[in-house]
Amino acid sequence: MADSPYSFAKADSGSWPLGRPEDDCCTGCPIREGCALAADTYVVCPITGSTPPPPPPAHVPAADAFTDEPAARRFDITDVASRGVEAALSGAFGFGWTDVATALIERSAVWDSDGNRVDWARLQIKRNLLCIAVATAAPIGDHTATVWIANALRTYSISAVFVPAGMALGVVMPVIVGQFVPGIGGLCRAAVGVTAFVGRATWRFLTSRMGWVVTRPAIWAVICGLATATWRFVVYRLTGAV
Repeated sequence: MADSPYSFAKADSGSWPLGRPEDDCCTGCPIREGCALAADTYVVCPITGSTPPPPPPAHVPAADAFTDEPAARRFDITDVASRGVEAALSGAFGFGWTDVATALIERSAVWDSDGNRVDWARLQIKRNLLCIAVATAAPIGDHTATVWIANALRTYSISAVFVPAGMALGVVMPVIVGQFVPGIGGLCRAAVGVTAFVGRATWRFLTSRMGWVVTRPAIWAVICGLATATWRFVVYRLTGAV
C-alpha cells in the first residue's frame, strides 16, 4: 500500500479506493452515462470491483443522429403496413372471435411451472389465428389452400413435393448450362441475372416485417392440409369408404 501512487480514502457509499482524477476508472467506461455510481475519483469500478463493465451488446438499437431516439422507436413503414394488413384480415376473417379466443388462451395459463409470467405475446396468437382462417376459408379457385394441399397429398402422395422440384430443376439446369453455349450464352446469363434479382427481392420481402403475409398462411395451409389428409385417411379406413 505504501508503494502505491494513490492516496486512498474511503468512499461515502462504500469501501472503494479513490485516486487522482487523471487516473479515473470511470472516464472510459462504456456505460458511464447510465451508471448511478459513476464518479470522477474512482480507481476501481464500484460495480465489478476491478475493471469497468463490458460495453453494451451490438444489437442494442443505436440513437438516431437527428432525433436522439433509439432506432426501434423511429417510424417504420413496413411495421405500419404489417399492422394495417393484420387489421384488414381481422376485419375480414375476425368478426371479434379472434379477440375472444386470444383472451381465453391467455387466461388458460398466466404462470409457468417456474413461477414466471407466460409471455403469450411472443406467439402472436391473434395473427396466427387469422392466418389459419385465411388458409382454411379463403377460396383459391375451387378450393381453399388447405384443401388444395390435402388433395395433392391424396392424389400424388410424396410426389406432390418432388414433382414440382423436379420440374423447376428441369427448367433451371438447362439455363445454367446454356450460359457456356455460344450464341445463347448472353440470353441465358440475362435470364439467370433476372432470376437471381427476383429471388433476392423475394427473399428480402419474405424475411421482412411484411413477410408473414405470405409465409405464415402458407405454413398453416401445409399444416392444416396434412391434418386434413390424415383425417381423411383415418375416416376412410374406419368407414370403408372408397
